[in-house]
Amino acid sequence: MKKILFLALTLFLGFAVSAQKPADQRREGKRPDITKLVSNLTDNQKDKLETITNDSRQRVEKLRARKKSVRDSIALYMDREGNQSKYLNPLFDREAKIQSEISREMYSTKVRIDEVLTKEQRAEFQKASREQKKHYKKK
Repeated sequence: MKKILFLALTLFLGFAVSAQKPADQRREGKRPDITKLVSNLTDNQKDKLETITNDSRQRVEKLRARKKSVRDSIALYMDREGNQSKYLNPLFDREAKIQSEISREMYSTKVRIDEVLTKEQRAEFQKASREQKKHYKKK
């Protein structure tokens, strides 16, 4: 009986810990490879798309690291007593600016990808992207 209880408790704790990961960590590594979503890509297109996505991923990772640093600073001031607005307001502004840069980078990446694809491939990619969004919303 103790073994069953211990096993059940262990499984429960494992599920509880995995469920507490932020959404971006749960999805990390699960982003679809554009070269697998779009058919009939030439080798040249595949190379260009790989370069575009890798460069963009690196820039976004740097921005997210900066954003995390700002959020950590915000958390420090939020835990303090008294009015911390003098310190927090500039941090909120910086966080919003970084998020804006991330959004701008993602849009820029989309535009660069669209320039590489043909009209038919763009339609195929948009359809696959919508399906991926539906899939992640269900989870």
